Amino acid sequence: MLIRSFDEAVRLLHDRINLERLQSFAPQDMEGRLDLLRDILIALDNPERDYRTVHVTGTKGKGSTCVMLESMLLEAGDRVGRFTSPHLYSFTERLMIDGIPCPPDEFTELFFFVYEQIEPNVLQSLTYFEMLTLLAFVYFSRQKVDAAVFEVGLGGRLDATNLCRPDVSVITSISYDHMAQLGPTLSDIAAEKSGIIKPGVPVVTTVRQPEPLTVIRGKAQSLGSPLFVLDEHFFVRNEQPTTSQYTFRYDARLPEEWPLDNISPKMPGKHQIINASAAITAFLLLQRKNIFATFAPTLRSLRLENLTQRTQRIRKGRKANTKETIKTGLQQAFIPLRFEIVRPNDESPTFIFDGAHNRASMQAFVQTVREMFPNRRLLLIFGASLGKDAEGMFAEIDGHFHHVFLTQSSESTRRYPPQKLRSIFSLPEMNITIVENCMDAWEQCVQMADKEDVICITGSLYLAAELRKCFAPAE
Repeated sequence: MLIRSFDEAVRLLHDRINLERLQSFAPQDMEGRLDLLRDILIALDNPERDYRTVHVTGTKGKGSTCVMLESMLLEAGDRVGRFTSPHLYSFTERLMIDGIPCPPDEFTELFFFVYEQIEPNVLQSLTYFEMLTLLAFVYFSRQKVDAAVFEVGLGGRLDATNLCRPDVSVITSISYDHMAQLGPTLSDIAAEKSGIIKPGVPVVTTVRQPEPLTVIRGKAQSLGSPLFVLDEHFFVRNEQPTTSQYTFRYDARLPEEWPLDNISPKMPGKHQIINASAAITAFLLLQRKNIFATFAPTLRSLRLENLTQRTQRIRKGRKANTKETIKTGLQQAFIPLRFEIVRPNDESPTFIFDGAHNRASMQAFVQTVREMFPNRRLLLIFGASLGKDAEGMFAEIDGHFHHVFLTQSSESTRRYPPQKLRSIFSLPEMNITIVENCMDAWEQCVQMADKEDVICITGSLYLAAELRKCFAPAE
């Protein structure tokens, strides 16, 4: 007999195979998994059909895009579910409703409800991510969300989230990452990520490189899915700095014209402007659909009067001014450890926490630091995970930091030993310090810094999350 407690639910969940920590798995290991999960969802009365859905994939930018879209939907008056990964401090952060993680008591009841609906032999084979995805589908249905945003875990074609029924699909930028699972070329990676495209469902992409964009075009065309491409159907234009150096103008033809001036996302960086444009486009496409036309085909398990009540509630809470909804939503969207700036007081250096962990994201991070803090001395606390392109990240870091502390997270099972990192870092010995314990690295870096300096913590989400605990949680 199972003990129905949160601790027991946590234990049973952590007993699952966790592919996020096991980087040696091959793509063929996931073939056929979606059929198995689809059968489970049928037994659960297809909860994934009970709400509008946006499905988001990409190498980088997908998490920020999800949060921006969620914020706009909330501002519009929707009740919103969000499933993203990885989490920072608790896996319940992956199951969000209106920006609030699933409470432990609700998670416990939800977990055991789903757990006991699955055949024991099937249950034994489910991975950590698959189980959480199933829980998200059921949780959002039970909580009667109006819309849900699902972030792909890895790739797209074989990802457990690919069982959702999207109203809009989004593919953010594509670059080299997880090549062992997704393939060695950008075309290979694009083929896996374009696996989320569904017949007739609109697709938004910010991919610009010809090679992967050709793959996405081909997939969309073969399925009759309308494709909306950055710089072809929607556009961003940087404006002269007013209140923010990242204020921009958005224009779109969807097919109606959508001009929108003076947009200032809370999350800084030119790359976040691109992510914001994808989120805006997905939001506008989602809003174009008639409420009844969207819900009626999919909410077969709900009675008509319940549907009517939900529709009335949505309309009552919805803001009439879509443009203001977009602007306000983006001004409120925030993710911890996505260029998160902390300065405790005027006598303290400035701290920047960021989860950049591949070459493309590190390039964007360094560019944003240099733009926001010109002529400031930059110090770096760096750690990485095994299997990541540390050499590529170093190529982006080289020449931009006065001093680098190489360290490792104590909370990651895949941490890259700092001594090994040193062997591939080209900085001269006088500009680098190797520190085994990340808290010691933190203390040494803070002692070196003065109040005008900027201390950057990046290279690993695990490292950034661990050192972020040195300050009170973000508001």
